[in-house]
Amino acid sequence: MTVESFEHYEKEGFFIVRNLIPIQRIDTLLESVFELYCKYSGKSEDFKDIEKPWNTELFHQKLIELRKNNSESFGAIYDSLKTCLSLNQLVSDDTITDYVSQFLRKKQSEISMSDPVVRLDPPRDTRNIHGWHQDRSYFPQNRDGHNGLVCWAPLNKATIENGAIHVCPESHKEGLLQLKAEEKKDESYTTRFVIPEDIVKKYKDIIVELNPGDAVFFDMLLFHRSGDNISNEIRMSIQCRFHTATAEDYIPFDLINYYSPFIKQKLLENNYDCSDIPDNIRQPPVVLN
Repeated sequence: MTVESFEHYEKEGFFIVRNLIPIQRIDTLLESVFELYCKYSGKSEDFKDIEKPWNTELFHQKLIELRKNNSESFGAIYDSLKTCLSLNQLVSDDTITDYVSQFLRKKQSEISMSDPVVRLDPPRDTRNIHGWHQDRSYFPQNRDGHNGLVCWAPLNKATIENGAIHVCPESHKEGLLQLKAEEKKDESYTTRFVIPEDIVKKYKDIIVELNPGDAVFFDMLLFHRSGDNISNEIRMSIQCRFHTATAEDYIPFDLINYYSPFIKQKLLENNYDCSDIPDNIRQPPVVLN
């Protein structure tokens, strides 16, 4: 990393790195998405003899149909991906963690990570879309938001049309805003801490268009949001938060086990013993950007 790159991150609150992530990592993760789609939809025959079907328009169409017609199966894909080996290999790849280490000014041995996730955002679906927000509002691992950062990267091209993220340069200098959570419309909506428009309008709105292999790193206090997906494809992306574990303001955390009630019921129907799987409720969902 150059001095100019670090200074840009410090000043603007974000930095874009082109051609960073090995395409093989992305391809393997997309294959995981495809394999899980085949499992939960039962429609692998639709892609017979197609090489790398996860890169086709047909795959996007089928995922959109699944989200519309069987949201629980679509959710099972999302839940399965959170602990997928290919996702964790990608977000912990040295190409990413080297930048994380330098931006946080810490050795990799001093850094923890949380909430790696694959986002699958269908067109015109706003249930998991937030307005302008700061990630520190949702992730308390460091009291000071500057002691953590977010890595966001597309799995397919992120464009204005399919909802590339927006950022407000230098907005991280506002510090952590004290905001009240908006009331959820229903349980399908995620908790939201939305920044008032009169604060947002003090800053420029930059759209971050990226190609697969690119990544953007940004401060946990930076104002940002997803764009509106008005395309005919799903915006596929990954994100992960990194935290300075050796900082005075860090609080250790544990990832709460969640077992899909939908899949548990399917297992019971197939005569599996599920007596050791608790009946639990998903923790307040946080799926941003």
